[in-house]
Amino acid sequence: MHSMKVPRIPFSTALVGLVLLAALVAELYRVRGFLILDLLTPALVGLWLLKKIARKEAIRWPSLALPAALFLLIGFASLLLHNTALSTSDFLASTFYGVRWASLFALSLIVYQQTPAEQKLTWKLLIAFTVLLAVAGFIQLYFVPDFTSFEDLGWDPHQGRLLSTWFDPNFVGGYLAFFTPLLLGYAWDHKPERRWALPALGLIVVALTLTLSRSAYVALFAGLLVFGLLRSLKLLAAGAVLLTLLGLTVAPVRDRFESLLSNVASVTTETYTLPDASSRLRYDSWRTGWTLFTESPLLGHGYNAYKFAALDAGLLKDTEIHAASGSDSSLLTILATTGIAGFLPFLSVYILLFLSTWKNRRSGFGLGFLSGLIGLFIHSIFVNSLLFPLFMAPFWISAGLLLGAAKQSSTSLPPH
Repeated sequence: MHSMKVPRIPFSTALVGLVLLAALVAELYRVRGFLILDLLTPALVGLWLLKKIARKEAIRWPSLALPAALFLLIGFASLLLHNTALSTSDFLASTFYGVRWASLFALSLIVYQQTPAEQKLTWKLLIAFTVLLAVAGFIQLYFVPDFTSFEDLGWDPHQGRLLSTWFDPNFVGGYLAFFTPLLLGYAWDHKPERRWALPALGLIVVALTLTLSRSAYVALFAGLLVFGLLRSLKLLAAGAVLLTLLGLTVAPVRDRFESLLSNVASVTTETYTLPDASSRLRYDSWRTGWTLFTESPLLGHGYNAYKFAALDAGLLKDTEIHAASGSDSSLLTILATTGIAGFLPFLSVYILLFLSTWKNRRSGFGLGFLSGLIGLFIHSIFVNSLLFPLFMAPFWISAGLLLGAAKQSSTSLPPH
């Protein structure tokens, strides 16, 4: 009688699974104030690197690795420049967050090295993670629809909004808006997989809708617009009809659309008459970020030293609130903390990624990533999504899949 063999899970696949699990646990548990993801990802990436060195295996570097390394170098240089203005603990904390950015970006490099079979497993894990994130949001919305009791802990007092385990509707909604075109593109290329991919897509869109996040709605609209214009005008029309029906029939969604239109109208007249408090806070956040940038335009105030610089400038009263570490705009945050010198290589990373997706746009996944990336950049104007770790983990994993597909010169991810 032969014993059953347990299939061996590749180390890189196990690494991706653990990272996504940590991103799913998210805010449910912290270790001395740090997310599990913050601590786990650098450790796992370090183990992966040691394994490569021990086996003397070559590491393939995509083109965007160079500007990423340059951005990290400038970010650390800007931090050293402002070292005297920071306490030792604040300097070490800011340095650690630079390490965190590097390790999250490194996830794309790890997935880029994977074989097609390993990337197929990674894609399945990414889909499972996104569906579970949406399901966790439904559970939260049913059992804890009112978050006002968590306001003393620094969280916004959201009511009747899907927050999932990230405790923030804008980040959750933004990620779901980014992932929707990816799954749509995959289903477009793989007809046999539509029997489960389309229901999963519907569940994700419903979850996104329930976040009541205007920035997520805009990101989703932008992503579907790009996808529709480049692939199917019929799909574009169907998406427009769906969004219109949601806006007309679901009262909370209709209210969010109306407030979005009102805010756009007010910006074109008198900005200070923004009709709701969250939009006024966002505008104030942009103004703070711009002020910090103009104070130190070349190298900024030091990577992840935003809240300390804002406190010293009298632009921030409390560094413990969750929104203290950056502007509501990712690009303004980078400008304020690393200046133009850091902003240019940071932006170059995404430009190179965009060019790679453009070359691979004939595949459903490539077009989906292109659409999601454009939506994400629009989203990052209103929310600091490009620097949010729970967002960065699945984003850079999916970027690794895109780079891997481009490397193989294939038209899509390996078919099932």
